[in-house]
Amino acid sequence: MLLNDCTHPRGRLGVMDDENLFAQHARFKADQETPDGWYRAGHPLGEGAWVVDLDLFVEVSLDAEAWEEVRGDVLELGVGEDVLDVEIPADADLDGCWTLPGAGLFEAAAGVDEEQLEEAEALGTLGDLGRFGDLHIVPQVL
Repeated sequence: MLLNDCTHPRGRLGVMDDENLFAQHARFKADQETPDGWYRAGHPLGEGAWVVDLDLFVEVSLDAEAWEEVRGDVLELGVGEDVLDVEIPADADLDGCWTLPGAGLFEAAAGVDEEQLEEAEALGTLGDLGRFGDLHIVPQVL
């Protein structure tokens, strides 16, 4: 799956409360200007990873030479207890971020039980029983 570019202009990040975090997330989803690093006010999931709603933001830090080497290749990322394979576009813009739609966290709909979730996961129809967030890869050049 190829990542979609979602470049956002850089800006200043100040103190952010939940209401402002929600507003910045809505702006981000609408492809509007957001301050650099706004997602860091979300729930920390692990080193360099934050959750906002069901969206997962992961910062990947490499030096410029290493970024050149991984362009067009698959990068293995450890996020919390999970390992994710992320395809880095050959024409990757290191000033923005890339989004894998539907690869974030999952929230089951009300009334759905574990047995239904297990069956749907086995059939590949989990999305019918809830909603997925997106995975956003945020490159950091060292």
